[in-house]
Amino acid sequence: MTDSDTPLRAALRDAQASVEDGAVPQFDRVWAAANARTRVLRRQRRVVVGSVAAAAVAAIAFGLLVPRGVELQFIDADELLGTTSWTAPSDGLLPDHQFDIYQEIPVLIESTETYGGTLL
Repeated sequence: MTDSDTPLRAALRDAQASVEDGAVPQFDRVWAAANARTRVLRRQRRVVVGSVAAAAVAAIAFGLLVPRGVELQFIDADELLGTTSWTAPSDGLLPDHQFDIYQEIPVLIESTETYGGTLL
């Protein structure tokens, strides 16, 4: 055992002795104290929830008071529609365009024989 363990052992022995000598509180007292703490916590939660609800109602009411045309007065719909374009989300996954087989069919060299067909 080291020197620092001796005071710790003495403090632990004193703490255990004081707990064993003390009277255990009655169940009714402990239950009443727990109920009182619960009532205080519930009251605090009600106040917080009420304040948040009042702030939300005030924010919604303030949002409804703003005239509707104000936010659109600086936006020109024709210009907005003319400068936007749409592409499919999968276009980023496809390889780069090289040729369109439906529009740019490669020229096939034909045989010089009458019924020979194309040369591959």
